[in-house]
Formats: sequence, structure tokens, C-alpha cells
Amino acid sequence: MNYIFTDIDGVLNTINRTKWNQYSIELYNKVCLEFDLKPVISSTWRTNHSINQLQSIFIQNGLEVEIYDYTPFLNEPRGLEIESWLHKNLNPLEDKWVVLDDSVRDITPYLNNVVKCRGWLGFTEDEYELVRKFFT
Repeated sequence: MNYIFTDIDGVLNTINRTKWNQYSIELYNKVCLEFDLKPVISSTWRTNHSINQLQSIFIQNGLEVEIYDYTPFLNEPRGLEIESWLHKNLNPLEDKWVVLDDSVRDITPYLNNVVKCRGWLGFTEDEYELVRKFFT
């Protein structure tokens, strides 16, 4: 399987917190479909919403992908939370993954495969091309 660890604020939801970035959503839908990516939510949104609630929010904002899972909330840096999820779920011989986030300082000390978005722009064509490189 292919996984995309997804932050929400600064990636899909940019400057206007009440209206998500439609261009970012279109590109996210496109890359997930192109590489059959399974979204694993690593955003802090996972601490206040169930997967069903997050899925509903995704649908309301035009995201067409089904959320696969979310990382555990360990009260640790997010890189360690993602790493914990990978250790429990990843088949290293078959699975590929990437992290998509706008704030990576608590991720990059622990993990590679990180694509940093510019929080004011969200997921753009630049990041889309970087994500594609992990799966081609």
C-alpha cells in the first residue's frame, strides 16, 4: 500500500480557516488517485475528531479520498507519532509513504520522506511533483 500522512492546516486549509483551498484539494485528490494513496491523518485535528467526523469534513470540502487511519496521539513530537504508526502498520518490503505538512520541525529529526508545504499557499503543483517522486 501507499500512504500519505496528511496535515490539514497549512496543507488543505490555508489562510481562510473556514474555506479550504480548492486548488490544494484538487491536487490532493489527483495525487491520491494517481498513486492509490491511503490518507493517514497526522494533523492535530485527529485529537478532536473521529475518523468519521474527519471524513465528513473532507467530503464537505471536496476531498474525494477515504481516510484510511490516523496516527496515535502520544503527546510526543509528530515525527515520533508517525514513526510509531509506521512500525505497527508498514510492510517495509512493499509499502511506500510520504508525509505532507507545513510545519516539519517536529517531524524531520525522526523521518525522511517529508514534503513541506508553504502554509499560506497549501499543497501546490511544486509539492505535488515532490510527492510523485516518492511513488514513481
